[in-house]
Amino acid sequence: MTETMSAGFPVCMWRRIACVIVLCASIPTQAATSVMIWPIDPVIESDQRATALWLENRDVHPVTLQIRVLAWRQSGWEDLYAENQQRVVGSPPVANVSPGQRQLIRLTKLDDVAPGTETAYRVLVDEIPQPRDPAVPESGSTVGVRFQMHYSIPLFVNGAGVRTKDTAEHPREHDRLAVPALVWQVALSEGKRWLVLSNRGAVHARITSLAVTSGATTTSVGEGLLGYVLPGAQMRWPLPEGMQASPASRLVATVNGVAGVLISSAQSLQP
Repeated sequence: MTETMSAGFPVCMWRRIACVIVLCASIPTQAATSVMIWPIDPVIESDQRATALWLENRDVHPVTLQIRVLAWRQSGWEDLYAENQQRVVGSPPVANVSPGQRQLIRLTKLDDVAPGTETAYRVLVDEIPQPRDPAVPESGSTVGVRFQMHYSIPLFVNGAGVRTKDTAEHPREHDRLAVPALVWQVALSEGKRWLVLSNRGAVHARITSLAVTSGATTTSVGEGLLGYVLPGAQMRWPLPEGMQASPASRLVATVNGVAGVLISSAQSLQP
């Protein structure tokens, strides 16, 4: 049975269409369709009503793109999405971008976020297939089989008192940026041992590496983008076969681009 939110977006459907997931945090991205998107880590701060998302067509053909903003939450170890949210909108909802041209998409919040909190969304940019003009030669990036592309960009909206990125108004104030509060534990479920991360902080955690050190042995749980842990949520990853992990072990991760973050064991915390 597919898990969905009310009037929402099925998890299995999301996995089928998300053939390109744009989650990195510093450079524009470009896929086989030659559509470049930036920034790929947009944030609407508490004192902003909107932020900009740019689409650039580097193909020799025009491209039509549909823009949707989905509410995003996590439950039962899954990412869940809802299309019927009315708090953030993208305008225009459909963009026709000519070759070599750019299109501004304005992501606008219609309601303020509660102070001290962060809300999460996914901006989906879907290519709508168009008939091709046979008189226009194909570019090198589109010769052969052509795929319909689907992009997913995380969007976070901050309430008053929460700031996760340096801005022109507040440059280089890293010590004042909000950070997630992560704890970990090992759980047994479905005949497997899992590393469970819980986020007790007010802002998301983007996890790009995990490694457990027990005694003199360090074992990687995963490298590259492993996923996000949203505020108040739990996510899990399978532990390698035979891996030793106890409350005395050390878990080191790369969180929101910061390497070497030491995460506390939940079992070692006082209630």
